[in-house]
Amino acid sequence: MGTPLGYYESSYPPSVWGGGSGGPADPSITSLVPNTGSAAAGPISVQVNGTRFEAGSVVEVAQAPVTTVYVSATQLTATFDPPAAGTVQFTVRNPNEEESNSVPFTVSALAAEDVSTLTVEEVQSFVRAHPELLAEVYALEQTGKARVTLLTWLKTLLDEEATP
Repeated sequence: MGTPLGYYESSYPPSVWGGGSGGPADPSITSLVPNTGSAAAGPISVQVNGTRFEAGSVVEVAQAPVTTVYVSATQLTATFDPPAAGTVQFTVRNPNEEESNSVPFTVSALAAEDVSTLTVEEVQSFVRAHPELLAEVYALEQTGKARVTLLTWLKTLLDEEATP
């Protein structure tokens, strides 16, 4: 009689049949700090917390790599400029192409009531990153249709900055 089906001789090492250790585990994101930001605030620095990060790991926002600083195996810092309101996914890619889970970051639009919380540097950074808005402000004012006080306020800040 032959060897029963599913029976393996003890000469086979356990690793051949699923025992032993596999390759390195993928990185994992546990949290983003902050996990929300304004589309009008300009570049945002986000602390990415997790496990199994490596020197050379890169944070990806909406599948695009962003400036990343390796802090430790459990922390990276990423800087990105949110293009518009909505939700973007953060992932981490290690140098050996291992990819983490995705974690959402909520980007809010800037409402007029948010203006009081912005610093001058945040406003200037946003306007520099979006020069088309300045042209829109000037066009609205020249046609007499300037109804958005935020845009007028931004223009005033820029004019003050340009005055020696």
